[in-house]
Amino acid sequence: MLGPYSFEFVGFIEPARDGNGAIRAHRPQARYAKARQTKLHKYGDGEFCKVLVPGLPASEGVYAVFAGQDLAYIGEAVNLRKRWYDYGQISPRKCYVGGQETNCRVNKLILQTAQRTTIVTLWFHETNMRKRIEQELRDRFRPPWNAVWSASGRPRGAAICQS
Repeated sequence: MLGPYSFEFVGFIEPARDGNGAIRAHRPQARYAKARQTKLHKYGDGEFCKVLVPGLPASEGVYAVFAGQDLAYIGEAVNLRKRWYDYGQISPRKCYVGGQETNCRVNKLILQTAQRTTIVTLWFHETNMRKRIEQELRDRFRPPWNAVWSASGRPRGAAICQS
């Protein structure tokens, strides 16, 4: 339960690993054909991981990411399967200005959390009121991966990825 909403366990968010069990990190930025003509956005540099969460429903609703026992992120999706495919596959274009900053930021946070050997899990609440419920839960719980919160309780901007 998050507030008055029941969330179902969907699965473990686990980065792809090599044959020795090490997380396979990669830097897709160099493969972007227009790299010399544009700049990386603020989350576009550094390493990313490939993430697969098997068995995701293609349903609309609100999802919650937990790092260990702690709520880390709240998001909404028209299609949960597609949304998590986007988080888990960081293409070169996503790393540059005009690309998908949120996908890069969340992927980096998953990678960093997994590198600390913290278990990351995904939970889901199916609903057609996804935007309202997402905002309500973000305001109430202030998950650290969503935003940095000021002392006044207002968001100051996106969470900073730490190396």
